[in-house]
Amino acid sequence: MNEFRLKMIVAALSLLALAGCASDDPASAPPMFCPQVAVLQQAAVLTQFLPDHSDIGAQITTARVTGVAGACTLEPKKHQLSIKFQAGFAATNGPANNFSAVTLPYFVAITDDDNIVQEGFYTVTLNFDGNASTAQATTSPIKLDFPNRHWSSHVQVLVGFQETQAELDYAASHPVVGQ
Repeated sequence: MNEFRLKMIVAALSLLALAGCASDDPASAPPMFCPQVAVLQQAAVLTQFLPDHSDIGAQITTARVTGVAGACTLEPKKHQLSIKFQAGFAATNGPANNFSAVTLPYFVAITDDDNIVQEGFYTVTLNFDGNASTAQATTSPIKLDFPNRHWSSHVQVLVGFQETQAELDYAASHPVVGQ
């Protein structure tokens, strides 16, 4: 074998070895430090009444956050995590509502330990089609970006209803069965 041919084979093997380093093997992917996305249990249920009432006949709706679902992906060139999720809601039609749609306030809070770092406020509308006694809705996708750093795994993204103190007190003293 001549020297030129030997150099070509060595060069080709070297290129193959380098190509192996750039594989799509998940084991070689950088670690992802995704924040946890969850429902804040203390704000998971909301019961609304007609103004200045709290009896069952004045109940407009009882609603709950049914869950959150989504994904965390890594944008390697930016060293950034992209979290995209949706929240689900369900509501019952109360005696004082007459099957009208209800629009309910909710929040998405980014927390670090017990500190709220950032909070966004939204609404969700639930329609009681026909004479339906329940309604469900899913939010439009919500996208948040975080640096892919170790501390990001300690961050939480929490979803819950924006409630008055009276609504929070009512929820605490009237737990929803089957939750």
